[in-house]
Amino acid sequence: MPRLSYNANGLRNLTVEVAVEEVAEAGYDGIELSLHPAHIDPFTFTESDASVIRKALDRTGIEACCLAAGADNLLGEERFEPSLIHPDAAGRARRIDLVRRSVRIADTLGIHLINFATGKRKPEVDPEQARRWLVEGITEILDTTDSDVVLCMEPEPEFFLETNAAVAGLAHELSSPRFALAQDLGHCRVVEEDYLTSVEHHLPLTPVIQVEDIKGRTHHHEIPGDGDIDFVEFFRILRRGGYEGHVSVELYNHIEVYRHALRRSHEVLTAAAEAAASSASSASVDGN
Repeated sequence: MPRLSYNANGLRNLTVEVAVEEVAEAGYDGIELSLHPAHIDPFTFTESDASVIRKALDRTGIEACCLAAGADNLLGEERFEPSLIHPDAAGRARRIDLVRRSVRIADTLGIHLINFATGKRKPEVDPEQARRWLVEGITEILDTTDSDVVLCMEPEPEFFLETNAAVAGLAHELSSPRFALAQDLGHCRVVEEDYLTSVEHHLPLTPVIQVEDIKGRTHHHEIPGDGDIDFVEFFRILRRGGYEGHVSVELYNHIEVYRHALRRSHEVLTAAAEAAASSASSASVDGN
């Protein structure tokens, strides 16, 4: 059975302590903590804040599997800006500083992965220049953080890097054990022609996977079971690939019905994982 987690950005109406408790009560193995003023403010975070989170994790017995560092309003009113490929050098420096802060917070909380993205390429920025800035920024972060925390880049529809293959190419260029791919199953469905093949092909580079359901190929996060994604086949792929990371539900747009989202997601994903395991067992018996 894969380890299921829930992204705390879907619980921003709660304190981070209560969010941990709600995720545990719903039966999850882990929580993906998220940078957000309501939970973890990267500019005011203290040891006292860390202590509250650690105690909640210890009390509930769940794991903080990842720190999501990509909330849309962390650096200003323009969503996701300034990014690592912003045309203003001072803006890029602010994003680099934020990711470095994320690494330090992850270290403080004992979290081994952070999740972030490229941001959008503005029309006046040449793609080759954007690529250079992206490589320079990530290299600077890696070189100036004395840490084992792995930077996991998430492909995002309409962002500069929006496919698994694009992030995999960047990983090959960087060639660092501290850089990996954070897959998002729903994003794959939106941007990839064969989303399940992409998931399987890039699994070796992937230590964490976010999931949500998708209707058609519209980028709107749906509760698992409310869209078209084949979760049974997804879990078959994870079994075949020997995936040992967390599967983290991301439903930032279901805050008003968070308890329903928590429980239905767990129910649907657990049933799909069990169906995948059952079909694998049947195939093994038939093969013998």
